Amino acid sequence: MKKLFLIILLTQFYALAQMTGSDAASTPQSLYMISVTIGGAFLDNGSFPALMTERVDQFVTRVYNESIVKMEARKRTNINYNYFVNENILGEYALRNIVLKHADGSEEKIDLAKFRINGDYKNNPYLKNDDILVFPVLDLERNFISIEGAVNSPGRYQYSEGDHLDDIIELALGINRAYENVDKIRISRLSYDGEKEEAIESMIVSNPILKAGDRIVVVAEETQKRDFRVNIIGEVKKAGYIPITKGSTTLREIILNAGGFTEKADLDRAELIRSVNVFKNPFFSEEFENLMMSRMANISVEDSLSFVIDNKLRFARGNGLINFAKIMDSTNSEGSFIVKDGDVIFIPEKINLVYVFGQVGKPGYVKHNPDENFQFYIQKAGGIGATAKGEIYLIKGQSRTWLEVDEDSKEKIEPGDYIWVPKEPLRTFDYYVSRFGSYVGILGGVATVILLIIQLGK
Repeated sequence: MKKLFLIILLTQFYALAQMTGSDAASTPQSLYMISVTIGGAFLDNGSFPALMTERVDQFVTRVYNESIVKMEARKRTNINYNYFVNENILGEYALRNIVLKHADGSEEKIDLAKFRINGDYKNNPYLKNDDILVFPVLDLERNFISIEGAVNSPGRYQYSEGDHLDDIIELALGINRAYENVDKIRISRLSYDGEKEEAIESMIVSNPILKAGDRIVVVAEETQKRDFRVNIIGEVKKAGYIPITKGSTTLREIILNAGGFTEKADLDRAELIRSVNVFKNPFFSEEFENLMMSRMANISVEDSLSFVIDNKLRFARGNGLINFAKIMDSTNSEGSFIVKDGDVIFIPEKINLVYVFGQVGKPGYVKHNPDENFQFYIQKAGGIGATAKGEIYLIKGQSRTWLEVDEDSKEKIEPGDYIWVPKEPLRTFDYYVSRFGSYVGILGGVATVILLIIQLGK
């Protein structure tokens, strides 16, 4: 009986030794555990259990994620945190130049960065018992190759000895097909002391070998095929985004592409709103612009407050000064206004109303009457209240310009305008006593000066 059991056991071990990687993945033997050691510049070094069916990438990713969880637990409890965790490689680890050492003494060079791009299992083999993975130090400051220009993912990549141009282009996800006639590269190679540069120009097909620190530019003329567009909303027949050219589409063309204005369009209040960063400066900021504006300003403190308000409005919206009523006139230059990417064109609806508010009986909208002045609208709104101040203001709907009006004013009131009746501030007895005291003090001082002058003249 014992001999029979021994024969069966030896048979199983022999069958296991004869299995290929694909066979192992498809049999119950895949449940057998093996031991794999991680060394070098990795987050957590040591020996870890692995499945016979695990490949390098799956194993490394699993161990890394488990180590992060353990690290967070140690960090919270502060138990041997600095001993177990190498914070210098906490964020990332080398994916290239990984050495896989087998128990029989043979070695493989693993490039997980390439595997994650092209799926070539040559760089992601199955693990074996007592395998050792040795990670190099990831030094993207010195041991790197950078690539810019017409590639899909420009940036800095870990250098691996023997790298050719096509290796780095592959890591950069290939040539960006948005560019045309891409066939040349330029390599900037510094001397060891960094003081001399060797400029190397080459064809892509020549696939030159590279050195650590090489900086590659895949040469291509910058494409201007961008998603330039403006947004037109409101009273047009086909509102929405309209594609434009980089710098030659006119406002008249936009209105035509939008189907023209509707009958309800209020062209007197139509606006073209443009971002204040019209030149698309990547370093543009409101704070920096305010500092530049204020640097050599010679305005008083009182004026500076008004400037701050005006400048805030400039940032909030930059309006194009356009007479929309003349846009469709081909003999007028208004329609030739060049629109830019990101512009918003707003065509409001005719409201034919004037809003009256403040110290009136019934604040609200009053139907516009072109033949009436401000008093008509105030009466329609219930008349002036008992606490109203003497001034009355007409605020223009489009520009928000304030105009003080009285019985002699001939300002035309238009649809969308506002009429505001301010409130007279309530004054207490103490207020008048204080003001009276101030006046008496001033008069007393003047009288004293006059008296001194008279005395000196005698």
